[in-house]
Amino acid sequence: MIGVIAESNLGRIRGGHTLSLTTVVVLTALPLSGMYGSVIVAVSSTALLVTSDAPFVARLFNSANIAICGVGGAISYSCSGGYSHLGPSTSATALIEHVLGPMIIATAVQLALNIFFLSLMIALGAHQSLGVTVREALINGWSPYPIYPVIAFVFAVLWASANLGAISILPIVAPLLIAQWSVALQAEENDAHLRTVETLVAAAQASQPILHGRSAWVDVVSREIGLELRLSASLMHSLQYAALLHDIGLVAPAAHTPGERLTGKELRWIKAHPQQGVRMLQGIDFLSDAVVAVGHHHERWDGNGYPSGLEGEQIPLLARILAIADAYCALLAADPDVSAEQLTSVAERSLDALRPLAGLQFDAVGLEALAHAQPRIVESLSVLIARQPPQPITGVDPHLPWVSAMFASARADI
Repeated sequence: MIGVIAESNLGRIRGGHTLSLTTVVVLTALPLSGMYGSVIVAVSSTALLVTSDAPFVARLFNSANIAICGVGGAISYSCSGGYSHLGPSTSATALIEHVLGPMIIATAVQLALNIFFLSLMIALGAHQSLGVTVREALINGWSPYPIYPVIAFVFAVLWASANLGAISILPIVAPLLIAQWSVALQAEENDAHLRTVETLVAAAQASQPILHGRSAWVDVVSREIGLELRLSASLMHSLQYAALLHDIGLVAPAAHTPGERLTGKELRWIKAHPQQGVRMLQGIDFLSDAVVAVGHHHERWDGNGYPSGLEGEQIPLLARILAIADAYCALLAADPDVSAEQLTSVAERSLDALRPLAGLQFDAVGLEALAHAQPRIVESLSVLIARQPPQPITGVDPHLPWVSAMFASARADI
């Protein structure tokens, strides 16, 4: 019954990003009713999913995922020497060795199964690399799992060893339901933030051809660099927002004929666009960290960038990552051979063009992270390029390294 209530509460939460009370209940059932009892709890918890208003495929997948994770956890608990039908006479040592220990193993198995099947569904639905989706799912989804076996252990001990029975629901389940709802509301807020950002990006792309589809490329490259640098989940969110919005200040384009010298008007437009972007985005609270990156993504490691001439680690980390991702994507787009089929060789040429700039224009650590992540980047960008080939650029692209070098050599306030 508790399992069904837990899954019912989860099913009402839009997006499904929350603490899993179902996992706690399934783990608790292991020492109370044995492997088969736990499997019954896991399967019964999917009952309300079958009748929910979600798409049939989603209901089928979620139900199967919960059941498979429950079965996998139950088998691993049993194989690890876990006790079933726990009673008041069990010693503290036995509780640790034969209940908590196997619960931890069962939780690890459930996490691995859940991450794999969730990533597989996302990879198939979004045409992304399974390796990329597994990494992202693990980074975003592992954090609640260490606490699950601890809560389940306390729940089981109160229920059986302390002989409280159903009364133990109150101190364990009620706070979890509240926490589950709170986490879900935060996830909904994050989703709303992303929709806001995507709306701003769409408006910018409508007025500036350079931005058309480019922000998605920069998002992919920045994300992979961030993963290599092991950024926190919070910083990864801010990096995503910054990658999508970093060039929103280019909404007032300056026309340029390829091959001709840049005019003073064009140079002023290029140099002003980071701060123009800051002015457009400031005041939006959830973008505070992203706005800092937007304002400084054209700084250079040697201090000859703009708008503030920051040097080395004075440049905010997210801005350093954006600078690398932006230049890399500009080089990809400028290569006449860029296509999904030839992206590997184009990406190698682009990376080779950036390597000599380590310690001059770019953070060397960030460039090394880009090099390590390049196989995954190529895999993800190939899907985007096959779906939407890059548009020819009719204006000046301010992200190409030669444009930054021109400003560095001029050292002039245009």
